Amino acid sequence: MKIRLFSLSSSRLAMLVTVIGLSLWALLTFSLPGSEAKAKIGKFPKDSVARRPISTLDGRRFDLISLRGQVVVLDFFAVWCAHSRDHIPALTRFTEEDYQRGLQIIGLAVQDNETTSERLAQFIKDQKINYPVATITDDVFAAYVESRDVSVPQTLLYGRDGRLAAHFIGQSAEIDAALVAAINRELAKR
Repeated sequence: MKIRLFSLSSSRLAMLVTVIGLSLWALLTFSLPGSEAKAKIGKFPKDSVARRPISTLDGRRFDLISLRGQVVVLDFFAVWCAHSRDHIPALTRFTEEDYQRGLQIIGLAVQDNETTSERLAQFIKDQKINYPVATITDDVFAAYVESRDVSVPQTLLYGRDGRLAAHFIGQSAEIDAALVAAINRELAKR
């Protein structure tokens, strides 16, 4: 006597595999941290974000609308984060010539209990940060990256046309190399 516990025809099996595959793809695509922002690549930021003023520690004011025509890098970091420290050299390597070609990097230190003005000043000095830095709250950070994922470091790269060209989350040699390549690629565009 043969007992059959489960039987599927080949077409039903193929359909089941397809449904499972699509379900896994949707789960990974729409629930991974940062996936919301990555879906915005090639698009303009929301008007409320593009017009939000950024006031840097040295008194300058920026917003994404007024920076159109330049390659803009918004780098979100935390003073206590080792990955943020390791990530900064990828951005401090750019030269005055790069800035003359239209590069604008702005560091955005996420405000928390560990981010005192003294600690931030020491972080900027220790990391030899050569671009303007501002502080930012988690809710404003979330608005910029259009995600609930406010892990650091995160970097947004906007092309000269104002559209999001790339979004990087985390730090590794590969991420840093991809970031530098993306910035150089955007700078080469006229």
